[in-house]
This record gives sequence, C-alpha cells and structure tokens, in this order.
Amino acid sequence: MRYAIIFTVIICAIVFYIIFGHNGMLKYNELVTVRQSYEERLREMDKEIAEKERELELAIKNQEYLEGIIRRELGLQKVGEDVYIIEDNKTTEEKK
Repeated sequence: MRYAIIFTVIICAIVFYIIFGHNGMLKYNELVTVRQSYEERLREMDKEIAEKERELELAIKNQEYLEGIIRRELGLQKVGEDVYIIEDNKTTEEKK
C-alpha cells in the first residue's frame, strides 16, 4: 500500500514536470505558435521579394515604367502636367 502511494506520487510528479516543466508541453505549444508566426512573415516577405524582382525586371526592360516609378516616388512632373496627390483616409488616420 505504501509503495503504491509513493509510486503514484512519483508518477504525478513526472506528469506535472512533463506538462509544466522548463521544456514541457506548454513551452512547446508556445514555440509552435512563434514558429508559425515566423513562417507567415517569411511567406509575406517572399511575396514582397517576388514583387520587387518583377518590378525591377520591368524597370530594366521598360524606360517609361522606370520614369513613372521615379516620378511617383519623387513627386516630379513633366512640363505642362498637373499632379494630384490623393491620400487615403486610413493612411492619414494611422499617422496621427
């Protein structure tokens, strides 16, 4: 009887350590969540890199496209051309 109680206590301690210990299941679940968030960020960055590579190829091949990018980024205009800057309400509110 006494050995059964000691054995049960030891088993409970081991189970407790497996679940709540330094490298237990709770820590494992937390690390899985962090890993998934990093994988999502990596996928987004891969999409952005692909988009930038495509934009670079277009800029190299098409002089007018390159000119449009430069004019848009620097806010330049051609002679006799009017430039209208339209701001999005969401962008304006986020800056505040």
